[in-house]
Amino acid sequence: MAAVTVFVDDAVLGRLPRVCVEDGIATNDTLSFTQDVSGTAGMGVAWLLVLAGPLGWIGLFVIAAMRRGEMLTVTLPYGEAAYLRRTKAQRSRRLAASVVAGGLILAVISLSLRSTDGRLLAAGLGVIAVGAFVAIVVASIHLNRLTVRLLLDASRRWVTLAGVHPTFAEAVNHDGHGSRLHSSP
Repeated sequence: MAAVTVFVDDAVLGRLPRVCVEDGIATNDTLSFTQDVSGTAGMGVAWLLVLAGPLGWIGLFVIAAMRRGEMLTVTLPYGEAAYLRRTKAQRSRRLAASVVAGGLILAVISLSLRSTDGRLLAAGLGVIAVGAFVAIVVASIHLNRLTVRLLLDASRRWVTLAGVHPTFAEAVNHDGHGSRLHSSP
């Protein structure tokens, strides 16, 4: 995969070469991505509230809920095949999350039966929930590979599109949209 730096306005308005960012094939389709580009500053010393016990946990939750990062929405050329792979990964993750939630709820209900059969059923449902959790992790990793990462520079004029197909990066630089090309293994 490669990375290329482009002018923010070109990325936001979709003024990029019509080459799929994932597959490197010609396309007229686009897809909009919104990502948090506020950096990795995190919540700083607010994590010390974890040490304050349940009241600190509530405070940390409130702070995290109120925290707003800087969001950037870009429109990138995205082919139909890449879109279908992305949609499939999202659906797989959503289905696995539903199985985990349902399995855990049913396991708790079966434990309330207070019988050997209920305990066995709860153990079986727990195993299913663990398997579904592994499926969530695998689908999330796959989805992460299908997602272009946006890195905004300090001047807020240039955005680096990381994880793009090398053909797309070459097309951007050839058309004069990009400032420089980065290659990564």
